[in-house]
Amino acid sequence: MDLLSLLVSAICSFVAAYLFLPWLIKSLHGTPAVGKDLNKPDRPLVPEMGGLGVILGFYVGVAVLALFALQEIPGSFYYAAVTAALGAGVVGLMDDMFTLRKRWKAALPFILALPMGAVAYGSGNRVLLGVDIGVLIALAIPVGVTSAANAANMLEGFNGLGAGLGVIMAVTLVVLSLLTSAEEGLFLLFPLIGALLAFLSFNRYPARVFPGDSMTLFTGATLACAAIISSPSMKAYGALLFLPMIIEFALKARGRFQAENYGRAGSDGRLVWEGRIESVLHVIMRRRRLREWEVVLVAWAIEGVVCASVIVAVAAGL
Repeated sequence: MDLLSLLVSAICSFVAAYLFLPWLIKSLHGTPAVGKDLNKPDRPLVPEMGGLGVILGFYVGVAVLALFALQEIPGSFYYAAVTAALGAGVVGLMDDMFTLRKRWKAALPFILALPMGAVAYGSGNRVLLGVDIGVLIALAIPVGVTSAANAANMLEGFNGLGAGLGVIMAVTLVVLSLLTSAEEGLFLLFPLIGALLAFLSFNRYPARVFPGDSMTLFTGATLACAAIISSPSMKAYGALLFLPMIIEFALKARGRFQAENYGRAGSDGRLVWEGRIESVLHVIMRRRRLREWEVVLVAWAIEGVVCASVIVAVAAGL
């Protein structure tokens, strides 16, 4: 795919989200769609549902690619992939507004990704971890999409954390796509990067807006879709990038998914966790008292090490 078109789509995504988010933030103030910033000593109220800006920016970027480079987008997967990603975002928005039960946050993205599984089967993209699983791919892909969406949602709760992790993972998938000449997912990754970078400028410490599940579910699903529609090996690489989230899942399972990631903020703004370890972020806060933005930097660094390791392994032919 033409690099210039991809860069233009990322820029358009960034600009659209960047221009939309101030209006969204202003509009949400004074409504029920605000939440306490629990990692701050004074717990200020911050508008939620900022994921709307990410989704809007993303689809502006995708529209730019459809306008100028549609012939280079993998047609059989185009509508299925954007539908699965948007479906996860809509489920997140519903959760932001109505607080869905966890079972529905898992089931609904799965259902909305079924067309993508059907397209994969129909197009012959049936290999998973080196094995042709035949018609089961029609179910395996929706499972992968909903798992990625909920995994991205699980490791959140700090200013800038989820958006930064999404950017790191998306950039890594771009590098892996170029290294392996599996470029089918780039039409999803570049718009996502642009939209997330715009959102991060408002969500970084101290956050002016929270992402809400609309952003986290959407980001995880989009990353999964980008890996899935590329080569079979990209499915495995994409799964490896979610390793910190997989560990987060295992830790949260210890407490039956009841634990929150937030720490107790002291008067100096440093966070501490003294309870049972049920999150990667708990581990970070137990080892050292850090400010919120420092905890986020450590989490980004962990993801960065995972991503760099995968890139090095692929470049070395492992």
